[in-house]
Amino acid sequence: MGVVTRAQAKRRSSHQSGGEQPPPKGGRGVEGADLISLLPDEILGSIISLLPTDQGARTQILSSRWRHLWRSAPLNLEDGVRRINEVVVSRILAEHQGVARRFSVSPFIIDNDSDKLDRWLRSPILDKLQELNFSFYATTWPSPPMPHSALRFSSLRVAEFGSCEFPDDAAHQVHFPNLQHLTLGSVTISEDSLRAMLAGCPALEKFVFSYMDDREYLPEPLPPSALHLSSTLRYAEFACCQFPKPMACQVHFPNLQQLVLETVAISEGSLHAMLSGCPALNNLLLGFSSGFLQFRINSLKLKHVEMYFHRSDADRLQELIIENAPCLERLDYRGPLKLGTTVFKGLHDARMATVMRTVTVLALRLDNLRLDVIFNFMKCFPCMEKLYIKTHIARKNTQRYYSQDRFECLDHHLKKLWIGYYSGERPHVAFAKFFVLNASVLESLVLNVHPCKGISGRWVKNQRRQLQIEKKASIGAQIDFTCDDGFSYLCDI
Repeated sequence: MGVVTRAQAKRRSSHQSGGEQPPPKGGRGVEGADLISLLPDEILGSIISLLPTDQGARTQILSSRWRHLWRSAPLNLEDGVRRINEVVVSRILAEHQGVARRFSVSPFIIDNDSDKLDRWLRSPILDKLQELNFSFYATTWPSPPMPHSALRFSSLRVAEFGSCEFPDDAAHQVHFPNLQHLTLGSVTISEDSLRAMLAGCPALEKFVFSYMDDREYLPEPLPPSALHLSSTLRYAEFACCQFPKPMACQVHFPNLQQLVLETVAISEGSLHAMLSGCPALNNLLLGFSSGFLQFRINSLKLKHVEMYFHRSDADRLQELIIENAPCLERLDYRGPLKLGTTVFKGLHDARMATVMRTVTVLALRLDNLRLDVIFNFMKCFPCMEKLYIKTHIARKNTQRYYSQDRFECLDHHLKKLWIGYYSGERPHVAFAKFFVLNASVLESLVLNVHPCKGISGRWVKNQRRQLQIEKKASIGAQIDFTCDDGFSYLCDI
């Protein structure tokens, strides 16, 4: 057998593969360069622009190929993690050779110095800015003035201003033809200025307006022009404010899909009038809001409703009425609920029963209740697939109640169940066992135990025996004991 030289072996290999060279190994291309470095400068610059400011700057140490890219890449300057300071911000704005897309600075960097912020915002590299976000310290009174230079960017798509005083003499010069997202947080602004500013935002899709949450004083009234928004609006959020009665009746958001009312004071009539002016609404959140004792769900497109209330009697909901909601899929109620509360008025109405069939996710966090009251909830939702319930169960034997009724959701629909505040005591065992023995299609039952309880293997074994798991109605049901807070489970469902 003769000796084969390296050149001969190379020619043979080339002949066998039809003359094609084998692909480079180790993820490297021609001349040993990594494949990502073979991309054009424009694409590499876009990649760098997606990184946080400090990480984008570190790409300079990768290789000489990357060294010049940082200085010319589209700039996203953000100090949200406090890794850059005033000196670094000034230096980047002075030396960066590319354009800036996003400029976001916190009160820790600005330090309530409006003149400093003005100098930064006048930098030429910000001329085509698309996202602007700044806020002064919320505790400062009076609020520092907003620099006029903050209103010079006609290319803005996102603008978030916090804890500052809007300049009245510049309001009528505002023109943001491309602005889609506007947030005004604790901003001091006159009615005329707000009206002029919103008029200069014809493409607005998301609007957030809030005052500082100060529970020692009554919430400030919402400026009337805050509800005179573009018909393009898709998302609206109002927080820590008071709705004057005549205002809500004039609301008309034909394309609004999501509405958030957080810690607002609004009358019952105003609330229902406002919802009537949002025919396309499919998501509604009422958080710690007050001024109404009854809430009526009457919407043809509403899919998700989330409500949570304080425990004080003044903010307690007394009636929750689902009147006409054919698309309702998820109801999340968190708050106090006494036995005398009318939860669903007209419970046995045939039309209402048809409406309830659309609800597949129900989340309830209630006060001390009897089991028969809890089961009344289940009657309302015959097609419920997922139930999250967090309540202290009253110490009352309701065993007789179990044998009186059948629930359609248990026989055909309920697949996931999460029970909070599970103590392992007799009322809780009876409640959980009812589902174990009657939920025919159940896939997952999670019993959440307070961490202070201390779950041991012996305790779990005893609980599984009391629950009669060997007799479970659904053979494939998984039954678990956890100490989680349950929020991740609720988000998952």
